[in-house]
Amino acid sequence: MQYSSAIEPHRKGPSDLLKVSHDGYVRMTRYVLLKLPLIHFLSGLDEDSLHLPMHGGMESTISGYTEWLSSSVPVVSIGWDWRLNLMTGVLRYEREGWPRSNVMIIDAENGRDVGDDATAEMIALRLEHCSWEDEIRKQIAVRYA
Repeated sequence: MQYSSAIEPHRKGPSDLLKVSHDGYVRMTRYVLLKLPLIHFLSGLDEDSLHLPMHGGMESTISGYTEWLSSSVPVVSIGWDWRLNLMTGVLRYEREGWPRSNVMIIDAENGRDVGDDATAEMIALRLEHCSWEDEIRKQIAVRYA
C-alpha cells in the first residue's frame, strides 16, 4: 500500500500538508489521500471467531481487523474489519463494512468537508486498489502460528 512520498511536484511532502483539526480529524483532499503512503501496523483475528463451536454442515467465519498508519506527521490511521471468504474454493480476504479513520476528505476547490459517508467511500475505494491482503496473511501467520 505504499506510494511515492511526493504529493505534488511543487509541494514538499505529506507532512507539510497535514494538520490535526480541533475536532481530531486530519483533513486532506482526495488526491492527497490517494498518494499518502500507508504502512501495515497490526492485524489480528476476532476473538469470537477463535472460539466458535464446530458443527458439521454449519458455516464458520474467520474474521479480523487491521490497522494501517502513515509515516507522516500527524499520523493518519486507517483501520477496517475483514473476513475470509471460503466460498470460492480460494481463500480470499475481503473488507467488511466501512473503514475507520481519523481522515476527513475536503473538497479541493472550496476546502469544505465532504462528510463522513463520502470520506469512508473514498477510503474504501482506495483500499480496493491496494494489495493489503498479503500483509494481513503474513501478520496472521506469524501472530497465530
